[in-house]
Parts: sequence; C-alpha cells; structure tokens
Amino acid sequence: MRRMLGILLILVLGLSVVASGCISGGSSGSSGTSGITLVIVTRHDATIQYKVKELFLKSDIAKQYHITDLKFIGVPESLWPEYIKKGADVGWGGGPTLFDDMYKMGYLAPITDQKVLGLIGKQIPKELAGMPMIREEDGKVYWIAAALSSFGFTVNKQVLEKQGLPFPHKWEDIATADWARDPPMYGIADPTRSTSNTRIYQIILQAFGWDEGWRIMTLIAANSKVYEASDAVRDAVINGEIAAGNTIDFYGYTAMKQNPNCVYVIPEGESIINGDPIALLKYSKHPEAAQAFIYWVLTEGQAVWMSPDINRLPINAEIFNKTITEEEAKVLFKGKYAGETFAKARPTLLKAYKLSISSKGIPFDDNRALKTVNALQYYFKATLIDVNGPLHQAWIAIVNAYKNGKITKEQFEQLKDELTAPIQFKDPETGKMVTFTEEYAAKINDKIATDAGFQSQLTQEWRNAAQAKYQKVMDDLKKMEGS
Repeated sequence: MRRMLGILLILVLGLSVVASGCISGGSSGSSGTSGITLVIVTRHDATIQYKVKELFLKSDIAKQYHITDLKFIGVPESLWPEYIKKGADVGWGGGPTLFDDMYKMGYLAPITDQKVLGLIGKQIPKELAGMPMIREEDGKVYWIAAALSSFGFTVNKQVLEKQGLPFPHKWEDIATADWARDPPMYGIADPTRSTSNTRIYQIILQAFGWDEGWRIMTLIAANSKVYEASDAVRDAVINGEIAAGNTIDFYGYTAMKQNPNCVYVIPEGESIINGDPIALLKYSKHPEAAQAFIYWVLTEGQAVWMSPDINRLPINAEIFNKTITEEEAKVLFKGKYAGETFAKARPTLLKAYKLSISSKGIPFDDNRALKTVNALQYYFKATLIDVNGPLHQAWIAIVNAYKNGKITKEQFEQLKDELTAPIQFKDPETGKMVTFTEEYAAKINDKIATDAGFQSQLTQEWRNAAQAKYQKVMDDLKKMEGS
C-alpha cells in the first residue's frame, strides 16, 4: 500500500512539474553541481546553438557567473511571448522586426550591465549604413545587434545559363517578362513564416514607394515558386530547382560555399544593412547572468560567426583581428587555423563584411516599416501567396500572348497594369470599398495581429478580391485575343 502511495506521489509531482510550464532551473548537469541554466529563445539554427554552447560553457564568463548550461528554445516568433512569460532569459536572432514587436508588447527588459552598455559607440556602433544597431528609448537600450545582415537574392549561374535567363542585379530585374517561366525559376517565402522575406518586402516598398513597390512585388510573386520558409528557398537555389531566390546574406554565403555556381547579390542601391538583435527578456530568472552571456556574444562570442558552417557577418569588427585559440579552432574550423587571426582564416567573410558596410543602400525608415509590418505580411500572404497559382497563370498567359503576337505591346502593358493594380475590397469595420494604401495598412496593423476574427474576415476578403482580379485579367486577355 505504501509503495502504491509512493508511486502515486511521484506521478503527481511529475505531472505538476510538467503542468507548471517551467522552462529554466537553478541547477544543471548530471553531476548535480549547482549552477545556472540560461534559457535562450532563438531563431538561430542548431549549428549556431551547438557551437555557442561548446565555446561559451568553457569561457571565463560562464565560470565567473556560474552558468553551467544553455537551453535553447528554437520556436517561431508567434510562440516567443509564451516562453518569455515562462521565464526565458535571453532572446537572440530573428531580425529587428521580431525584436521591435517584442519591445512593443513589453517583453524586453532594458540592458543595465555597464560592461554591455560600455560597448555601444565603441566596438558596437549605434548606427551602421544609416540603420540602427540598437533599440534605444528614453535613454534605455532594449536590444543590441549581435550580427549584421544584408538582403538580396542568391543566383545559381548554371541554372540561369541553362534557362537562358538574364542575370538579375536589382529587384525590378525579376519583375519582368524575361523571368516569366513555367515552372517558375525564382523563389520567395511566405512573409508570415519568414522575417527575412518580410524585411525584403519592406525594403522594396521603401525603395520604390508604396504603390510601385506593390506592383513590383506582384510581378516578382507572379514569376515565383512559393516556399514556406527562407531556408527552403536557399536550398532550392543550391540544388538547382530554381535559378534564383530571395535570401538574407548568410544564406547566400552558405549557398556559395555548398555550390560554387551560386552567387549572392546585394541589389545596388536597393537594400539595407540590418542588425540582428540580442536582448534581455522581461521575466528573466537570471538577469545578471543573462547580461553576462550577452556581453560574451558581443565580444569573444563573435567568433562563432566566423565558422564556415555559419557565415554570418559580425557586428564587432574587432573579431577579425583576434587570434584563434585552440578551442575555437577545434569547434569552428575542425582544428585548423589555431594561432592565426580570424581575418586570415576567413578572408572571403572579411571581404563580404567590407562590401556590405560600404554598399549603397536606401534611406530606410524603420519606424515607418513598423507601422505596417503586420498588415503587410497578411496582405502579401492573402493576395500573392495563397492565390499564387492564378496570379502565375494569368501572368504567363499575358506574356505568352504577347510573345506569340496575339496581343500588341500596348495591350500587354494594359493587362500588366491591370494585373498589378491594387485590389478593391470591403472594409469589415465600415462596409466601404477601399484599397490597401499605406495609411489603411497602418490603421489596421495592430488589430490584424491581435483580433483573430478580424484577421480571418479581412484576409478572406483580400483572397477573394485578388482571385477575382486575376480571373478578370484572364477574361480580358481572351477578349483581346479574340478581337
């Protein structure tokens, strides 16, 4: 009887731990030694997680702050609030849009560690290429860039040549009849699943203006195969499934390493440099240790980006002059380059760094982008992703009709203009017919992210209106061909 009661007690205690949703603890390791386990919510992949853990836990900082384990939680941005509220310590990776969203929702805590703050304006620039590398409000710093990112596309030159496609240099090069292929030879990702593709679409809107930007993105989407995530786009370029696709810079560098036929392109005068943040989370159980980890990431931890398996651009350029330790050589370079500088070990990455920070970008307004980010994501998905098939078919039909002499140049331009024109739809709140202007997007931006009913109703309106537009274009084409 006692044994049964004991078993029941163990089961009850076990279930209570699971139900509590606790994600961090004070001790770790099989040895039972007391120490801190830092919980890090991240968008970084398993390779980064592994190498960071290998290097950090052997660092003096980890020993000084009694940090004995790192627990990484790699989840989509929609799940970040859940884990933050459970007491995660650090948020790391995923781009400034994600971190600004977390800031607006009150999930970030200001950095208070003077060693971390002392890096700003020295080893960590406040601004780079016109873009903020920290989020500072009322004199408090809420996130700091831990790596740099640029945005462009990766091209597979072999597939490009095989398909007879022109080499793209700018975004508008993709939005042409030259890239109208069936099956599509360009790749994009769903912005609701990809923060990097979201940023690319924001860049295009600010580079070309709201109206022209949407027309260009409509034609890019019409020429594209849609992938759920940005890494799938990268892999499709590497494997030769498509000739080119949207990528963040380090995906491009990875593609170049895995397939020498690949090249990463920063659209000249049509991109930006982003800082990829790290932040202290509001409900951190170990804020002092968490900020010590942040300091490590911003200083000696920059070495992780140097790994050929990772290929990220560091925020702290001093890492290039640092001498590689035996442990860093083992973890990052399979035992090579110990005693040499990172600059000597990774000359191509140093070259990419210099190119990125010197590239001519657009004057990008981050606050302006934030005002419409949610609306942009859902509108893009509803009108260009969910009904991509009809969009692609209509565009291919127009291009083929023109190439085959069935419609004139003037008719081609007329149909292209009709295809890319903004849709009209009924506003669920007013019942009036409206278009998706920047002002309208800003007005609904918060509600579409928080009101599921409103989101569902409006995105269905958008899908229906977009599909009707694409069908009307097809009908108009048939009339022209018959005339």
